[in-house]
Amino acid sequence: MLMPVIAAAGVLLGVAGFQQLSFLPDARWFLPLLPVLWWARRFPAALFPLALLAGFTWSHASALLHAPREIPPVFLKDTLTAEGVVLGLPDVNAHRTRFFFLADSLEMANRRLNGRWKLRLSWYREAPHLKPGERWRLPLRLKQAHGYRSPGAFDYEGWLYAQGVRYTGYVRGNQVLRLGKAGLSLDILRQELGKLIDRAESSEAAAAVLKALVTGDRSGLTREQKQLFSLTGTSHLMAISGLHIGLVSGLVYFLFRGFWCLLPGVCARWPAPVAAVFPAVLAGLAYAALAGFSVPARRALIMLVLVFLGVLYRRRVSSPAVLALALMLVLFLDPLAVNSAGFWLSFTAVAAIFWAARLGRKFSWLWLQFGIAAALAPVLVWQQLPVSPVGPLVNMLAIPLFSLLVVPMALGAVVLCLLMPDAGTGLLKAAGWLVDGFLAFLGKVATLVPDWPLLSLPVEVAIVLMLVSVLVAGLAWRWRPAWAGPAVLPGILAAVVWFQRMPAPVPGSFSFTLLDVGQGLSAVVRTARHLLVFDTGPSFPSGFNTGEAVLLPWLRLQGVAGVDVLMLSHGDTDHIGGTTGLLRGFPVSAILSGEPLSLPGKVISQCHAGQLWWWDGVRFEVLYPPAGTVQEGNNASCVLKVSSKGQSVLLTGDIEEAAEKWLLQHAGERLVSDLVIAAHHGSSSSSTPAFVRGVRARQVLYSAGRDNRWGFPRPEVVARWRAAGAREANTADGGTLEALLGVTERESVVVWSAQRRRYWHR
Repeated sequence: MLMPVIAAAGVLLGVAGFQQLSFLPDARWFLPLLPVLWWARRFPAALFPLALLAGFTWSHASALLHAPREIPPVFLKDTLTAEGVVLGLPDVNAHRTRFFFLADSLEMANRRLNGRWKLRLSWYREAPHLKPGERWRLPLRLKQAHGYRSPGAFDYEGWLYAQGVRYTGYVRGNQVLRLGKAGLSLDILRQELGKLIDRAESSEAAAAVLKALVTGDRSGLTREQKQLFSLTGTSHLMAISGLHIGLVSGLVYFLFRGFWCLLPGVCARWPAPVAAVFPAVLAGLAYAALAGFSVPARRALIMLVLVFLGVLYRRRVSSPAVLALALMLVLFLDPLAVNSAGFWLSFTAVAAIFWAARLGRKFSWLWLQFGIAAALAPVLVWQQLPVSPVGPLVNMLAIPLFSLLVVPMALGAVVLCLLMPDAGTGLLKAAGWLVDGFLAFLGKVATLVPDWPLLSLPVEVAIVLMLVSVLVAGLAWRWRPAWAGPAVLPGILAAVVWFQRMPAPVPGSFSFTLLDVGQGLSAVVRTARHLLVFDTGPSFPSGFNTGEAVLLPWLRLQGVAGVDVLMLSHGDTDHIGGTTGLLRGFPVSAILSGEPLSLPGKVISQCHAGQLWWWDGVRFEVLYPPAGTVQEGNNASCVLKVSSKGQSVLLTGDIEEAAEKWLLQHAGERLVSDLVIAAHHGSSSSSTPAFVRGVRARQVLYSAGRDNRWGFPRPEVVARWRAAGAREANTADGGTLEALLGVTERESVVVWSAQRRRYWHR
């Protein structure tokens, strides 16, 4: 039993270690290791380092073999024509259709390239109904995939790379042509099953959940629904998870075994437990295929096969050995799976179930739920996902409801729809009614869930918790070894919280962070005990906003309880679009803005020149707009200077020439700053020569989107700041930019992507 566990630990460490590399090593480095691997296999003591080396080497080989193909840069400068097929289920909403597209030819300006490129495309206006497997000829505008590179933000570029995608784009123009119809495929079946569910006339929310359970298509779930499931600890129930695959396979196994026992003659030659294995495995395989073979589905399917092999060969299987073998096989199939939260949550949950089973049978269902929740808490905090304090209690009701009623009813209904449409539709309606009732129950529970700011746990408490946990685990190991694992969990959670959280600056200093929010602006100033947010970045028609996607994750990593001041420079969407997302997830004490009426229904004060306050020895001064005046547009922007011990940063919003001229006349020497945020993202309407000379900045920072259509920062603006002797950094190139001022004699800007770059990043 111990050997597979040791091997799995080594493979896991090797694979995870490789994913931290910032570049792909040359393959020739590993050639001398092959004889070492062959020689070391004869020594049992070398199992762990051998497995570690094997995991590292296999990850490297997989990265070289499966790296997405590059497209020549010339094809990214203008519209091109691509031919290929639609892959997977399109994600459709009111604003656009998003889908994967496997292109086998690209054409532009009488130049043609043949090959295979997997693309992620959006079709915004009058998109037709797309079917998986259809062949299309599409005019496209492509760009290299790029996500927000910021602490805590989702690594969109890495997720696309794991899907085999390097380029994203959109359909441009009407010169589209359907070249071929879709044939029979698994994705077509999934799409048709989704249509059956839609025709059942359940509520939109219930239909989205049923499609997630039957076909693995979660695109219909709204952002609010996903947040509700996270808050109540029920996200695992809203997709085809390992639990559901095990349920379906086990149900088929016992039903078929019972049926086989009714045939004594056949049963005498082929025992019912053996005969039932094959339909059970096929049922699990079919259901995992509907899920698109996600990581939890692969894990569950592999474990089922291993357990059923034990049944076939009449051998007792060890639970840890089965879990270890499943882990190694999952990583063999896809080493990049180690980067997904689903991988860690799935395997941790199963390990917790196995461990809880050893601790006794009293209150087993209650103990199991709290044991899984305790084991998952450190993983959730590490992956920056919410920890639900009511999850164990809710799941005590939710798991039987979905396992015994909703999932069997939904699967049985879609089968009946193919044979007897009326009966199947009625059963789907009943399943939808149960889902609606459960969602209403979750909504009421969510209003009672307290905020659990685990990352704000005091350092002293975390240290004490770790020490006590280690002491209790040591005593448990001596007297009752099975209890050592649960005893050490609080210490692990405290350690994860401690290492995840970013430390506060010392009194008299401040940290400045310019977040990567694409084409927009969001910055944060933090002192020893206070925090100011300057703008919240953009929002989009789909409902996506950088307040939730970038700013909130960063704030949670700080371990702070709230925002003391939110300063919204002016009313443009690329500066205030994320405000609603921020206010939904974080308490804000006061809001200032150059255009207070830009957010109706919010209590917002006008910022004006002369406002001055001190936090922890750090000076905050508003330099613009003039008091008693009403400004509109870019020139209404608040201008804020933050300084301490002779070091300062100047935040300028979107001010243009007229505002800069006023500042030169009325602020004078107070404009001089070490760091300055280039106004209006580096537009030529700002950063006039006189203003650049007046600020005398050592470093200028640009907040701009990668390959933005306005060409920000403009070349003439960059030239002005360079001529003034200012060093430069751009969020479009380096991601989030950070600086600590008031501590050292010279400010130093830290480029986040230089520290956290991975080999799949551009």
